[in-house]
Amino acid sequence: MENSVQILPRDKLLRDNFTPAETLLFGVTLIMASIVNWIGDPRSFWLLGSLLIVGCLTPVILKTHEQTHPFFIDLLWPKFWICTTPAWIFLLQFIIGLTQNPLGTLILGESIFNIVQPVNIWLPSSASDSSTCVTIIGFVAIYLLTSTLYIVPKSRSFFERILPLLCFGAVIVGVIGYIQKGLGLTKPLFTNGTGANDFFAYFPYDGHWAAFATLWCCACIAMMLLSNRYDDSLPFIQSVGPWYLTGGTLLGASGMLVEALLPSAFLLMTLSVMLLITTVDFLTNSKDKHRKSIALSSGLAACLSFAGGIVRMFQDDAFSSNMFSLRSAAFDMFKANPIFGWGFDSYSKLLPFYSNDLLLGQRYERASSDLLQFLAEFGIFGALISLGFLIAFILRYLLRFRNIHLTNHLLIGCGSVFLIALCDVPFMSPAVFFSFFTIFFIALRWAELSRNKIDEVDAHRPQLVTPDAKRRVPFFNKQYQEEEK
Repeated sequence: MENSVQILPRDKLLRDNFTPAETLLFGVTLIMASIVNWIGDPRSFWLLGSLLIVGCLTPVILKTHEQTHPFFIDLLWPKFWICTTPAWIFLLQFIIGLTQNPLGTLILGESIFNIVQPVNIWLPSSASDSSTCVTIIGFVAIYLLTSTLYIVPKSRSFFERILPLLCFGAVIVGVIGYIQKGLGLTKPLFTNGTGANDFFAYFPYDGHWAAFATLWCCACIAMMLLSNRYDDSLPFIQSVGPWYLTGGTLLGASGMLVEALLPSAFLLMTLSVMLLITTVDFLTNSKDKHRKSIALSSGLAACLSFAGGIVRMFQDDAFSSNMFSLRSAAFDMFKANPIFGWGFDSYSKLLPFYSNDLLLGQRYERASSDLLQFLAEFGIFGALISLGFLIAFILRYLLRFRNIHLTNHLLIGCGSVFLIALCDVPFMSPAVFFSFFTIFFIALRWAELSRNKIDEVDAHRPQLVTPDAKRRVPFFNKQYQEEEK
């Protein structure tokens, strides 16, 4: 059970009511989630343009937070700049790279050939086109917005309200995918498709769906476990817990319909882990009278899911030789320009110069490994920046908060997607990219707001700084006559 604390009436008002910045962040996050969930084509200009517009509201949210928060906020903007440093570095690397294009042309008689020109490996380069600019700015906008989830929310109440809606949205997309498969549709909804059958719901490539479902499967089951953990929780059957458990299981079980073998295997085994955690939790912590039957059902489902994941992992993949060639080409690109790489979105353009005979005459956009493609496009410098920041966040959590249940469960999903990224390209999907960093920053912020910190204000010396006329957070000015749980 989580530790219960006594909350003064004034503190309860501060906790349970949104500040203007929280209200704005709440709405903008749901809007961006709707955009990425329902426009599945990862390179749709409608999608990327909308993300850019919504992401531009980030400074508005932070300025509102600064001016209307009930307490003084220490080091708000420095904290934001530090959290978003990787995005600014990658954007700067991309802009500098535009000055050095590795692709050139060679004219021999009447024939024109593309060639790879010598470049200065100590400076960034880029073989991008106009669409690449829109793409990278769209991804930067996603990261900037999601990072505010680590800064703005002042209490866990914010996440207890937004996570159910985000989980519900993901489950709805999953249900549509099931219906789609049942009806035998030949392409994803609202997109032109790729001509292949490896799609799910609005996702043209079902490997992206598998990563997306992995994240929200963990979030659903994590919320189910949270709803059963408080001392005053309703009996499981009477609570929202069964709905969360059903939604998470539906998302996880969709791995059986995913044609991308390794992503589907990771999805099924992640579901197995979460169901096993459910089993242990109900056997050890729950006082529910049905706890044994719930634990038994979850345990059996965990075994079935794990078995399904093992089967999918060791199935023969007709595309495996091509995937090996694509990854080898990415590694060769990295060795040729290891410091800064060839620039964002350069892999597909340089692939003909590094591919083997197996890939001749074929066009591929992705390297079948986010890690290798990232090294090829951003080099060692980009890898150290991105992984360094993620590791720093994780270490900060591990050193300060070791056993925050919801955080641990959400990070399981993030870790699973990282494993998928070793053998597939989940982060090329805006929906997965948004979901990953949303859940990642929510997990870390939840940990900081735990340990009886009812109203976190990011200040060592809280003091009022805004006039009451401008401050829209309610205050309790009466005498404290009661104690609340």
